[in-house]
Amino acid sequence: MKKLLILVSLLITSISFAGHHEATENQIIFTINADIVEGKAESFKALLKDMVPAVKASEPDAIRYQYFMSPDNKKLTLIEVYASNEAALFHMAAFRVSPFAEEFLASISITSFVVAGNASPELMKSLKQTSDNRPPVQGFIR
Repeated sequence: MKKLLILVSLLITSISFAGHHEATENQIIFTINADIVEGKAESFKALLKDMVPAVKASEPDAIRYQYFMSPDNKKLTLIEVYASNEAALFHMAAFRVSPFAEEFLASISITSFVVAGNASPELMKSLKQTSDNRPPVQGFIR
């Protein structure tokens, strides 16, 4: 009986790790670099104080949504990680109709937008700002 319990425990553990690994392989990652429009840094930061909690509350499959700004408030990097193509598509659709979209886009000038992961044709078509999709080649996910 003890051997059976150990075997079942090992099986459950390996299945749960395999499921986690498989789920992370479906992730879509947006890396966006931008210049902050002259004079917009403070209003942009204020916008983010409302926008980030709204995304967190309404998009459970947004795994990471994080802004980084240079000390001089002139450069921005945004890292977004979504559980799947569907989650990324949901985010893009929600952003387009959000009360934040117009001010957000008026506050930055996108210099690069990379979509990492196995992005679907539908997702890439929905992204007007980029066609740069980089599927995985080699690596691992823990």
